[in-house]
Amino acid sequence: MRASDVDVAIVGGGPAGTAAALTLLTYSDLRVAVVERSEYTQERVGETVSPGLQPLLAYLGVWASFQRDGHLPAHASSAAWGSAQVQSRDFLFTGRGEGWLLDRRRFDLRLAEEVQEKGGTLLSRTAVAACAPDGRGGWRLETAGAGRRSRVLRARFLIDASGKGSLLARRFGARQQIFDRLVGVTVFFDLPAGDRELSTLIESAADGWWYSAPLPDGRAVVTLLSDTDLVRRLRLCDPDVWLAALGTTQHVRERLQGGTLRSPLRIVPAHSRCLLPAGGPGWVAAGDAVASFDPLSSMGIGHAVSSGIHAARVAFDHLDGGGDLLRQYGEGVARSARQYLELRRRFYLLERRWSDRPFWARRHAEVAGLC
Repeated sequence: MRASDVDVAIVGGGPAGTAAALTLLTYSDLRVAVVERSEYTQERVGETVSPGLQPLLAYLGVWASFQRDGHLPAHASSAAWGSAQVQSRDFLFTGRGEGWLLDRRRFDLRLAEEVQEKGGTLLSRTAVAACAPDGRGGWRLETAGAGRRSRVLRARFLIDASGKGSLLARRFGARQQIFDRLVGVTVFFDLPAGDRELSTLIESAADGWWYSAPLPDGRAVVTLLSDTDLVRRLRLCDPDVWLAALGTTQHVRERLQGGTLRSPLRIVPAHSRCLLPAGGPGWVAAGDAVASFDPLSSMGIGHAVSSGIHAARVAFDHLDGGGDLLRQYGEGVARSARQYLELRRRFYLLERRWSDRPFWARRHAEVAGLC
Protein backbone atom coordinates (compact mmCIF):
# COMPACT_ATOMS: atom_id res chain seq x y z
CA MET A 1 0.00 0.00 0.00
CA ARG A 2 1.58 3.23 -1.18
CA ALA A 3 1.37 6.43 0.87
CA SER A 4 1.49 10.08 -0.12
CA ASP A 5 0.97 13.37 1.69
CA VAL A 6 -0.96 16.47 0.63
CA ASP A 7 -2.25 19.54 2.39
CA VAL A 8 -5.83 19.25 1.16
CA ALA A 9 -7.62 16.13 -0.07
CA ILE A 10 -10.85 16.69 -1.99
CA VAL A 11 -13.27 13.79 -2.30
CA GLY A 12 -15.29 14.28 -5.48
CA GLY A 13 -14.08 15.59 -8.81
CA GLY A 14 -17.22 17.33 -10.03
CA PRO A 15 -17.48 21.12 -10.46
CA ALA A 16 -17.40 21.79 -6.69
CA GLY A 17 -14.35 19.64 -6.03
CA THR A 18 -12.36 20.86 -9.02
CA ALA A 19 -13.28 24.50 -8.29
CA ALA A 20 -11.93 24.05 -4.76
CA ALA A 21 -8.75 22.48 -6.13
CA LEU A 22 -8.23 25.20 -8.74
CA THR A 23 -8.71 27.93 -6.14
CA LEU A 24 -6.04 26.43 -3.89
CA LEU A 25 -3.65 25.72 -6.76
CA THR A 26 -4.04 29.23 -8.19
CA TYR A 27 -3.94 31.29 -5.02
CA SER A 28 -1.79 29.26 -2.61
CA ASP A 29 1.19 26.93 -2.50
CA LEU A 30 -0.76 24.10 -0.89
CA ARG A 31 -0.50 20.55 -2.24
CA VAL A 32 -3.87 19.30 -3.43
CA ALA A 33 -5.29 15.92 -4.44
CA VAL A 34 -8.73 15.21 -5.93
CA VAL A 35 -10.23 11.72 -5.54
CA GLU A 36 -12.88 10.97 -8.17
CA ARG A 37 -14.82 7.74 -8.70
CA SER A 38 -15.36 8.20 -12.43
CA GLU A 39 -13.10 8.54 -15.43
CA TYR A 40 -15.16 11.41 -16.92
CA THR A 41 -16.30 9.19 -19.77
CA GLN A 42 -19.88 8.44 -18.74
CA GLU A 43 -22.92 10.40 -19.88
CA ARG A 44 -23.74 13.40 -17.71
CA VAL A 45 -26.98 15.32 -17.79
CA GLY A 46 -26.51 18.69 -19.46
CA GLU A 47 -27.33 21.92 -17.72
CA THR A 48 -28.07 25.52 -18.58
CA VAL A 49 -26.01 28.08 -16.70
CA SER A 50 -26.58 31.80 -16.32
CA PRO A 51 -24.17 34.62 -17.28
CA GLY A 52 -23.10 34.68 -13.62
CA LEU A 53 -20.83 31.68 -14.25
CA GLN A 54 -18.35 33.74 -16.28
CA PRO A 55 -16.71 35.68 -13.41
CA LEU A 56 -16.38 32.45 -11.41
CA LEU A 57 -14.58 30.71 -14.27
CA ALA A 58 -12.41 33.78 -14.79
CA TYR A 59 -11.45 33.68 -11.10
CA LEU A 60 -10.41 30.06 -11.52
CA GLY A 61 -8.37 30.91 -14.59
CA VAL A 62 -10.34 28.65 -16.93
CA TRP A 63 -12.55 31.12 -18.79
CA ALA A 64 -10.43 31.05 -21.96
CA SER A 65 -10.43 27.25 -22.15
CA PHE A 66 -14.17 27.16 -21.41
CA GLN A 67 -14.80 29.39 -24.44
CA ARG A 68 -12.90 26.98 -26.69
CA ASP A 69 -14.93 23.94 -25.67
CA GLY A 70 -17.95 24.53 -27.88
CA HIS A 71 -20.70 25.02 -25.32
CA LEU A 72 -23.80 26.56 -26.87
CA PRO A 73 -24.78 30.14 -26.02
CA ALA A 74 -28.14 30.30 -24.27
CA HIS A 75 -30.05 33.43 -25.14
CA ALA A 76 -33.11 32.91 -22.97
CA SER A 77 -35.08 30.63 -20.71
CA SER A 78 -38.74 29.92 -21.38
CA ALA A 79 -41.52 28.58 -19.19
CA ALA A 80 -45.19 27.64 -19.47
CA TRP A 81 -45.91 27.95 -15.77
CA GLY A 82 -49.22 29.06 -14.28
CA SER A 83 -50.81 29.07 -17.74
CA ALA A 84 -50.44 27.33 -21.08
CA GLN A 85 -48.71 30.39 -22.53
CA VAL A 86 -44.92 30.40 -22.80
CA GLN A 87 -43.08 33.36 -21.33
CA SER A 88 -39.41 34.00 -22.06
CA ARG A 89 -36.68 35.73 -20.11
CA ASP A 90 -33.88 36.97 -22.35
CA PHE A 91 -30.44 36.84 -20.74
CA LEU A 92 -29.26 39.73 -22.89
CA PHE A 93 -31.62 42.14 -21.15
CA THR A 94 -30.19 41.34 -17.73
CA GLY A 95 -27.09 43.35 -18.63
CA ARG A 96 -24.84 40.37 -17.88
CA GLY A 97 -24.57 38.81 -21.34
CA GLU A 98 -25.57 35.33 -22.45
CA GLY A 99 -25.71 32.03 -20.62
CA TRP A 100 -24.61 28.61 -21.90
CA LEU A 101 -26.04 25.19 -22.62
CA LEU A 102 -23.35 22.90 -21.28
CA ASP A 103 -21.93 19.64 -22.47
CA ARG A 104 -21.56 18.45 -18.87
CA ARG A 105 -19.09 15.68 -19.54
CA ARG A 106 -16.81 18.05 -21.42
CA PHE A 107 -17.20 20.75 -18.77
CA ASP A 108 -16.36 18.44 -15.87
CA LEU A 109 -13.43 16.91 -17.76
CA ARG A 110 -12.03 20.36 -18.61
CA LEU A 111 -11.95 21.42 -14.97
CA ALA A 112 -10.29 18.13 -13.99
CA GLU A 113 -7.64 18.57 -16.69
CA GLU A 114 -6.97 22.11 -15.47
CA VAL A 115 -6.35 20.74 -11.97
CA GLN A 116 -3.62 18.50 -13.36
CA GLU A 117 -2.15 21.25 -15.50
CA LYS A 118 -1.84 23.48 -12.44
CA GLY A 119 0.08 20.81 -10.53
CA GLY A 120 -2.69 19.08 -8.59
CA THR A 121 -3.02 15.33 -8.23
CA LEU A 122 -6.10 13.74 -9.82
CA LEU A 123 -6.93 10.20 -8.74
CA SER A 124 -9.70 9.14 -11.13
CA ARG A 125 -11.49 5.77 -10.99
CA THR A 126 -10.71 5.86 -7.28
CA ALA A 127 -12.96 5.50 -4.24
CA VAL A 128 -12.36 6.27 -0.57
CA ALA A 129 -12.54 2.97 1.31
CA ALA A 130 -11.78 4.38 4.78
CA CYS A 131 -11.11 7.72 6.40
CA ALA A 132 -9.97 8.44 9.95
CA PRO A 133 -7.89 10.94 11.95
CA ASP A 134 -4.19 10.23 11.59
CA GLY A 135 -3.23 11.14 15.16
CA ARG A 136 -1.29 14.20 14.00
CA GLY A 137 -4.18 16.60 13.52
CA GLY A 138 -4.83 15.46 9.96
CA TRP A 139 -6.53 12.62 8.12
CA ARG A 140 -5.66 9.20 6.74
CA LEU A 141 -7.63 8.07 3.70
CA GLU A 142 -7.44 4.61 2.23
CA THR A 143 -8.32 4.71 -1.44
CA ALA A 144 -9.04 1.88 -3.85
CA GLY A 145 -8.52 2.40 -7.57
CA ALA A 146 -9.93 0.22 -10.32
CA GLY A 147 -7.32 -2.41 -11.20
CA ARG A 148 -4.72 -0.79 -8.97
CA ARG A 149 -3.33 -1.40 -5.50
CA SER A 150 -4.88 0.49 -2.62
CA ARG A 151 -3.23 3.72 -1.61
CA VAL A 152 -2.98 5.73 1.59
CA LEU A 153 -3.48 9.46 1.24
CA ARG A 154 -2.62 11.65 4.22
CA ALA A 155 -4.06 15.15 4.30
CA ARG A 156 -4.08 18.06 6.71
CA PHE A 157 -7.61 19.09 5.64
CA LEU A 158 -10.54 17.42 3.85
CA ILE A 159 -13.16 18.84 1.49
CA ASP A 160 -16.22 16.66 0.96
CA ALA A 161 -17.44 17.31 -2.59
CA SER A 162 -18.89 13.83 -3.00
CA GLY A 163 -22.35 14.96 -4.10
CA LYS A 164 -25.77 14.48 -2.53
CA GLY A 165 -24.57 11.50 -0.51
CA SER A 166 -22.21 13.68 1.59
CA LEU A 167 -20.13 10.54 2.06
CA LEU A 168 -17.45 11.92 4.37
CA ALA A 169 -19.58 14.47 6.22
CA ARG A 170 -22.07 11.82 7.33
CA ARG A 171 -19.22 9.66 8.63
CA PHE A 172 -18.21 12.65 10.75
CA GLY A 173 -21.70 12.94 12.26
CA ALA A 174 -23.30 15.55 10.01
CA ARG A 175 -26.91 14.99 9.02
CA GLN A 176 -28.90 15.86 5.94
CA GLN A 177 -32.07 17.92 6.24
CA ILE A 178 -34.21 16.86 3.26
CA PHE A 179 -37.06 19.11 2.10
CA ASP A 180 -38.75 17.10 -0.69
CA ARG A 181 -38.65 13.87 -2.71
CA LEU A 182 -38.06 15.28 -6.19
CA VAL A 183 -36.42 13.10 -8.84
CA GLY A 184 -35.90 13.53 -12.56
CA VAL A 185 -36.70 10.86 -15.17
CA THR A 186 -34.27 11.79 -17.92
CA VAL A 187 -33.64 10.79 -21.53
CA PHE A 188 -31.75 12.15 -24.52
CA PHE A 189 -33.23 12.80 -27.96
CA ASP A 190 -31.43 13.17 -31.27
CA LEU A 191 -32.83 16.27 -32.96
CA PRO A 192 -33.12 16.79 -36.71
CA ALA A 193 -30.54 19.06 -38.31
CA GLY A 194 -31.52 22.69 -38.69
CA ASP A 195 -32.18 25.74 -36.62
CA ARG A 196 -32.77 25.11 -32.93
CA GLU A 197 -34.11 27.33 -30.20
CA LEU A 198 -31.09 27.97 -27.99
CA SER A 199 -33.01 28.20 -24.74
CA THR A 200 -34.26 25.98 -21.98
CA LEU A 201 -37.95 25.21 -21.76
CA ILE A 202 -39.97 24.41 -18.63
CA GLU A 203 -43.55 23.24 -18.83
CA SER A 204 -45.68 22.34 -15.82
CA ALA A 205 -47.95 19.29 -15.90
CA ALA A 206 -50.49 17.54 -13.69
CA ASP A 207 -47.96 15.36 -11.86
CA GLY A 208 -44.82 17.50 -12.00
CA TRP A 209 -43.03 19.53 -14.60
CA TRP A 210 -40.85 19.10 -17.69
CA TYR A 211 -37.39 20.46 -18.46
CA SER A 212 -35.80 20.37 -21.90
CA ALA A 213 -32.70 21.94 -23.38
CA PRO A 214 -30.64 21.50 -26.55
CA LEU A 215 -27.07 20.22 -26.19
CA PRO A 216 -23.96 21.13 -28.19
CA ASP A 217 -23.80 17.70 -29.89
CA GLY A 218 -27.17 18.03 -31.62
CA ARG A 219 -29.20 16.24 -28.97
CA ALA A 220 -31.66 17.47 -26.37
CA VAL A 221 -31.96 16.45 -22.75
CA VAL A 222 -35.55 15.98 -21.59
CA THR A 223 -36.52 15.41 -17.96
CA LEU A 224 -39.81 14.86 -16.18
CA LEU A 225 -39.56 16.06 -12.56
CA SER A 226 -41.87 14.51 -9.99
CA ASP A 227 -41.78 12.97 -6.51
CA THR A 228 -40.26 9.53 -5.95
CA ASP A 229 -43.49 7.88 -4.80
CA LEU A 230 -45.44 9.36 -7.72
CA VAL A 231 -42.88 8.12 -10.22
CA ARG A 232 -43.35 4.62 -8.81
CA ARG A 233 -47.13 4.77 -8.51
CA LEU A 234 -47.65 6.22 -12.00
CA ARG A 235 -44.97 3.94 -13.53
CA LEU A 236 -43.15 6.89 -15.04
CA CYS A 237 -39.99 4.80 -15.31
CA ASP A 238 -41.72 2.71 -17.97
CA PRO A 239 -40.64 4.14 -21.36
CA ASP A 240 -44.13 3.77 -22.84
CA VAL A 241 -45.75 5.51 -19.88
CA TRP A 242 -43.10 8.25 -19.94
CA LEU A 243 -43.61 8.84 -23.67
CA ALA A 244 -47.37 8.94 -23.17
CA ALA A 245 -46.89 11.62 -20.50
CA LEU A 246 -44.65 13.54 -22.89
CA GLY A 247 -47.44 13.36 -25.45
CA THR A 248 -49.75 15.30 -23.11
CA THR A 249 -47.41 18.31 -23.12
CA GLN A 250 -47.80 21.08 -25.64
CA HIS A 251 -44.55 23.00 -25.92
CA VAL A 252 -41.99 20.30 -25.05
CA ARG A 253 -43.63 17.90 -27.50
CA GLU A 254 -43.56 20.54 -30.26
CA ARG A 255 -39.89 21.18 -29.63
CA LEU A 256 -39.02 17.52 -30.06
CA GLN A 257 -40.90 17.02 -33.34
CA GLY A 258 -38.82 14.90 -35.67
CA GLY A 259 -36.53 13.86 -32.83
CA THR A 260 -35.61 10.29 -31.93
CA LEU A 261 -35.30 8.82 -28.45
CA ARG A 262 -31.71 7.60 -28.15
CA SER A 263 -31.14 6.59 -24.54
CA PRO A 264 -32.74 4.53 -21.79
CA LEU A 265 -34.61 6.31 -19.02
CA ARG A 266 -32.38 7.41 -16.18
CA ILE A 267 -33.42 8.42 -12.66
CA VAL A 268 -31.57 11.48 -11.34
CA PRO A 269 -31.98 12.71 -7.73
CA ALA A 270 -33.26 16.30 -7.70
CA HIS A 271 -34.40 16.80 -4.09
CA SER A 272 -33.62 19.87 -2.03
CA ARG A 273 -31.47 19.31 1.05
CA CYS A 274 -29.04 21.00 3.40
CA LEU A 275 -26.18 19.58 5.50
CA LEU A 276 -25.96 20.28 9.22
CA PRO A 277 -23.29 21.32 10.03
CA ALA A 278 -21.52 22.47 6.84
CA GLY A 279 -18.13 21.54 8.26
CA GLY A 280 -16.18 20.68 11.37
CA PRO A 281 -12.64 20.37 12.73
CA GLY A 282 -10.42 19.78 9.73
CA TRP A 283 -13.18 19.37 7.12
CA VAL A 284 -15.83 21.21 5.13
CA ALA A 285 -18.45 20.19 2.57
CA ALA A 286 -19.06 21.84 -0.81
CA GLY A 287 -21.42 21.61 -3.78
CA ASP A 288 -24.29 19.14 -3.52
CA ALA A 289 -22.59 17.65 -0.46
CA VAL A 290 -23.44 20.79 1.52
CA ALA A 291 -26.72 21.84 -0.16
CA SER A 292 -28.71 20.95 -3.24
CA PHE A 293 -31.61 22.75 -4.84
CA ASP A 294 -34.65 22.18 -7.01
CA PRO A 295 -33.60 22.45 -10.70
CA LEU A 296 -36.14 25.28 -11.04
CA SER A 297 -33.64 27.47 -9.21
CA SER A 298 -30.92 27.05 -11.90
CA MET A 299 -28.44 27.02 -9.01
CA GLY A 300 -26.73 23.70 -9.78
CA ILE A 301 -23.40 24.47 -11.48
CA GLY A 302 -23.15 28.04 -10.19
CA HIS A 303 -23.69 26.90 -6.60
CA ALA A 304 -21.20 24.05 -7.03
CA VAL A 305 -18.42 26.27 -8.36
CA SER A 306 -19.07 29.09 -5.90
CA SER A 307 -19.23 26.82 -2.87
CA GLY A 308 -16.07 25.03 -4.02
CA ILE A 309 -14.25 28.36 -4.11
CA HIS A 310 -15.47 29.27 -0.63
CA ALA A 311 -14.65 25.81 0.75
CA ALA A 312 -11.09 26.25 -0.53
CA ARG A 313 -10.87 29.53 1.37
CA VAL A 314 -12.08 27.75 4.52
CA ALA A 315 -9.34 25.13 4.03
CA PHE A 316 -6.64 27.77 3.61
CA ASP A 317 -7.92 29.73 6.60
CA HIS A 318 -7.78 26.60 8.78
CA LEU A 319 -4.27 25.67 7.69
CA ASP A 320 -3.09 29.26 8.04
CA GLY A 321 -4.15 29.35 11.68
CA GLY A 322 -7.31 31.42 11.26
CA GLY A 323 -10.44 29.41 11.82
CA ASP A 324 -13.35 31.89 11.64
CA LEU A 325 -14.16 31.33 7.97
CA LEU A 326 -15.77 27.96 8.68
CA ARG A 327 -18.36 29.61 10.93
CA GLN A 328 -19.04 32.30 8.31
CA TYR A 329 -19.30 29.67 5.59
CA GLY A 330 -21.84 27.63 7.56
CA GLU A 331 -23.93 30.70 8.30
CA GLY A 332 -23.85 31.64 4.61
CA VAL A 333 -25.01 28.16 3.55
CA ALA A 334 -27.91 28.27 6.02
CA ARG A 335 -28.90 31.78 4.95
CA SER A 336 -28.86 30.84 1.25
CA ALA A 337 -30.96 27.75 1.96
CA ARG A 338 -33.62 29.76 3.81
CA GLN A 339 -33.82 32.30 1.01
CA TYR A 340 -34.01 29.56 -1.61
CA LEU A 341 -36.82 27.71 0.21
CA GLU A 342 -38.94 30.84 0.41
CA LEU A 343 -38.41 31.64 -3.28
CA ARG A 344 -39.20 28.02 -4.21
CA ARG A 345 -42.44 28.14 -2.22
CA ARG A 346 -43.52 31.34 -3.97
CA PHE A 347 -42.70 29.98 -7.41
CA TYR A 348 -44.69 26.78 -6.93
CA LEU A 349 -47.65 28.82 -5.67
CA LEU A 350 -47.82 30.48 -9.10
CA GLU A 351 -49.09 27.23 -10.62
CA ARG A 352 -52.70 26.61 -9.55
CA ARG A 353 -54.15 24.57 -12.43
CA TRP A 354 -53.56 21.21 -10.72
CA SER A 355 -53.89 22.12 -7.04
CA ASP A 356 -55.85 18.93 -6.36
CA ARG A 357 -53.02 16.67 -7.64
CA PRO A 358 -50.60 15.29 -5.02
CA PHE A 359 -47.46 16.86 -6.49
CA TRP A 360 -48.88 20.38 -6.40
CA ALA A 361 -50.95 19.98 -3.23
CA ARG A 362 -47.78 19.10 -1.30
CA ARG A 363 -45.99 22.19 -2.47
CA HIS A 364 -48.91 24.50 -1.92
CA ALA A 365 -49.26 23.24 1.64
CA GLU A 366 -45.61 23.37 2.62
CA VAL A 367 -44.05 26.07 4.76
CA ALA A 368 -40.51 27.08 3.89
CA GLY A 369 -38.19 25.06 6.12
CA LEU A 370 -35.17 26.40 7.94
CA CYS A 371 -31.63 25.08 7.80
